[in-house]
Amino acid sequence: MAKSLFSKVAGAALLPFAAVGCNLAFGSSAPPLPEDRVAYLLFVLQDRLGEYLFFIGALYVSLLLLKKRRWIGAAAVFLLGIVWLAFHLPVSLYLESLGVDSFAETKNFNLEEARFWLQTLREIVYPELSLKKLVAYLAFSLLSFYVLQWLLAQQEFTRRRASLIQLCIAGVLVGLAFWHTSSAALAVYFDNSEKFLTTARNFDQPAPEVSVARSQPDLLVYIGESTSAMNMGVYGYPRPTTPRLSERVRTDTNLVLFDNVFATHAHTSRSLLEALSMGVDDGERFLPITQRKRVSIVDVLNKAGVASSLISNQGIGGAWDQASSVVFKNARKLFRQKPGASAAEATLVEKVWDHEFFSQQLDALESTGRSVRTATFLHSYAGHGPYHGNIPESFRNPVDGLFSQLKPTQIKGNANGSLDSVEEYDAAIRYVDYSLDQAINHVRQVVRPLVLVYFSDHGDAVYLGMAHDSARFRHEMARIPFLIYFNDAARRENPGLYEKYRQLARQKETSTLAQLSATLLDLLGVKLQDAANSAVVATPVVGEKTVLPPIMVRDTADGTTFVNVNDFALQPPAVAGRKLIDKTDQDTQTYAAVRSGRTSLAQACRQAPVSFEEVSRRTMVAGCSFGSFSGKGQGPSGEVVQAPDPKEKR
Repeated sequence: MAKSLFSKVAGAALLPFAAVGCNLAFGSSAPPLPEDRVAYLLFVLQDRLGEYLFFIGALYVSLLLLKKRRWIGAAAVFLLGIVWLAFHLPVSLYLESLGVDSFAETKNFNLEEARFWLQTLREIVYPELSLKKLVAYLAFSLLSFYVLQWLLAQQEFTRRRASLIQLCIAGVLVGLAFWHTSSAALAVYFDNSEKFLTTARNFDQPAPEVSVARSQPDLLVYIGESTSAMNMGVYGYPRPTTPRLSERVRTDTNLVLFDNVFATHAHTSRSLLEALSMGVDDGERFLPITQRKRVSIVDVLNKAGVASSLISNQGIGGAWDQASSVVFKNARKLFRQKPGASAAEATLVEKVWDHEFFSQQLDALESTGRSVRTATFLHSYAGHGPYHGNIPESFRNPVDGLFSQLKPTQIKGNANGSLDSVEEYDAAIRYVDYSLDQAINHVRQVVRPLVLVYFSDHGDAVYLGMAHDSARFRHEMARIPFLIYFNDAARRENPGLYEKYRQLARQKETSTLAQLSATLLDLLGVKLQDAANSAVVATPVVGEKTVLPPIMVRDTADGTTFVNVNDFALQPPAVAGRKLIDKTDQDTQTYAAVRSGRTSLAQACRQAPVSFEEVSRRTMVAGCSFGSFSGKGQGPSGEVVQAPDPKEKR
């Protein structure tokens, strides 16, 4: 009897879907379905399984509550089903796009960062519900519910037992809906747990043999946080977010500013794992960084007799902790928050602003005297959301009054970001400018030869309201600032090195942080012995022309995705069981086409900008130069020309 009942219930579930589904999608008097419509119906039945199963289960429960005259409960459950229909598609698509890198960010995150991330989901968590879909699923649900009731009545069950069976079926439907919606993402999550444990082993490769020049300078590496070149005045952003850096570009020839540099990832850990290490096998460049065999830059420097130190204002915990523990495991490390602090202790640690913390620690290092070559790494926190929360109060005012003169649509067009967030982010960039300027002042005052290298781990898509969510990658998440500053002693004792990087900056070649380790070794005078047969893959330094490896290499439920910053197709190696997907966004494609000359500047800039965000974006992506933006949807004033290079004013 149970088997017979199951068969009938299964038939009841499928029959209304087939019958009503045909009527729903194609009209109640639809003729026999063409092949394409049959394929579409099958697609809906399979691909939207998590969507309609939950709604059916919710409606079953709602109807059972109605029969018991529990009006409020019935209405609440029914509304829950409608909410599920409205938000299921965008949320499920986002879950499918999540990768191992996304889940790594959940490791020891703090509530303040979690709240900020939730705010960025407004761009994807939007209602998408049509009346046609609602009527369709309602018809599905009602028909199957009453057919099921009829089948149960044939078995002469008591009313209580029949209701219990229907409630159990509703629970199963809801459970299946949740499973279908999240199973692929959960598989990636559990896969991530294993990769997290193996990353350190992948990076535990022997350092190559090196030779060291005696006259090279020491190094200070300032690692920025979530700082996009798009919002920096020194890179053409039409707001004064970098007054000190812009002034130095005009007046201080010791500063070498690079354009066209990309981070390799939109998450701190993945970005720095690649930037601060060297590859062993060039064939692994289409693997996520955690799966590649690598040698830490610190281990190479130790081999060269260069002492490495990490001074981090990020504190212990979070995904950054993976990069710090893997890359800097053999370096001296100093964190604002003591290692091993409990969650309760962490909340009691007084926040120290970047410039204060770095000034204290650098002064202490200088007072100890130095007997060996050094490479000191500073990791800042300003720029990370919530933006005002990580900068001093004195920097939290708007950088100018421009936005108060424009309507919201004139500022951000159709972008979904919050204007308050844009104001706060620009204020954070202005503080980053101040903190970096303080570090440059420190380097200037040091007597011994010292070179500062500054870059950001990644950017933020603040106008789009996406922060640096790799599952929703946009160009500005990877477009970062990069500069080198030689103090007088370093420039005097290494004039050839200074001129080399000055010329490379003028050439404006596209680079990525995959070239950073080679650049740091070059500045320190550390060379690979027998480079052709070295244990690591030698890469060009930042600014040298080369075929660039993919960035944003991520494992997702769909396969391994990547972004290509070249203007030609990369040829991924054929790897058994691995599906490689090019996910290059439109802005990056436009950037590459303009850089290669395939698309002219006039073509890229001919359309008039309609918002301040569009002016800023097209300045970053294509190098467009527009006249004063009126905010009225009018075109640029004057001829469209290449954006002026601030370095040429020196």
